[in-house]
Amino acid sequence: MSEQALPRTLSVELRLQQPGLDIRAQFRVLPGKVCALVGRTGSGKSAVLKAAAGLMPAKGGRIALGTDAVYDSAARINKPPHERRITWLDGHTHLFPHLNVRANLQYGIKGLGITRRAPDFDKVVSWLDLSSLLNRRPEALTVSQRVKVALGRALISGPNALLLDDPLGEVPTHEQEALLELLAEVPDRFKVPMVLVSPRMNEVIRLADEVVILHEGRMASAGPAAQILSDVSLSTFLEGVHAGSVLEGEVKRHDIDWLLSEVDVSGQRVTVPATLHGVGSKVRLKVRARDITLHRAVPGDTSCSNHLRGRITQIMLAGEHGTYGAVGMELDRALDAADSSQVKAGAPIWALLTRKSIQKMGWAPGQPVVLGFKAMATTVSAWR
Repeated sequence: MSEQALPRTLSVELRLQQPGLDIRAQFRVLPGKVCALVGRTGSGKSAVLKAAAGLMPAKGGRIALGTDAVYDSAARINKPPHERRITWLDGHTHLFPHLNVRANLQYGIKGLGITRRAPDFDKVVSWLDLSSLLNRRPEALTVSQRVKVALGRALISGPNALLLDDPLGEVPTHEQEALLELLAEVPDRFKVPMVLVSPRMNEVIRLADEVVILHEGRMASAGPAAQILSDVSLSTFLEGVHAGSVLEGEVKRHDIDWLLSEVDVSGQRVTVPATLHGVGSKVRLKVRARDITLHRAVPGDTSCSNHLRGRITQIMLAGEHGTYGAVGMELDRALDAADSSQVKAGAPIWALLTRKSIQKMGWAPGQPVVLGFKAMATTVSAWR
């Protein structure tokens, strides 16, 4: 068996027809990167994954791995799923109940072409901590263990791409974090393109390099994860009242006495609850828009640990007589920021205020602003 073929970019351009929904989606995922499809239930996300894997017919378009088409309606190319090797993984795991864990894992090796070589079986088993489970049947496994076996089988098959449709959906909440950390290691370990669909935004924030937002079957927006997830105009497609901004930064300091950590974001320091991520680690911070307050200057008497300087870029009111409005801003970069090449200048962030507050303060685009929020208003996740 020859060496495994080099990883290839997954390119998807699809037209699908579902009852009451005409779906059109287009995206590219590089090897070792993750693209998340985000949108409300029924927007066509899972259908796009199924069509890419060859599990659902498409109305038209093209799917390619590198320059090789596995589906091309114009060229009449439509390879079956086993030839595409665009592997599907969801929360139901689909393990064979009559086979033990070892046999389920080895099933993924069957049919490998001579140009493919599976990842080392023993290394995958060790990485997923499955050695003690190899002789068990699926019914003797926990939900988390079944997900790990399904992930191992998918990876051992040597996939050209990995499609994740809510893979942690059946896992108890308190067990999801450990599995999420394993999923975060997959792109770098196996250099495969990954596409994720998940209703839990913490998984998108943790895993995604790029985000595509689908709304009623059409692409509402697409781009880098932090940019798209922090776009005030897209909040209605994301988390509703929990929508906010995702800030990318680097851990700079830990305060052991107060159990706090400091993160550099656009050259400004953000205080967060103590994190286990080491100094120098790249992290993503989530701050809800409704937890942010705006000021003309840093207030002298406040319980907020964070006061960042920025500039207003836009204001969106919920109608002429609506209750609230969204204020979009960009953070200033501190002039003395060290190692500025490691963080992005002008990180976008937005706040949700009442229309009364916006008008009373006279906020307008172009004005400087100090935005405040508590350390406890932030959630921190690692960032690959």
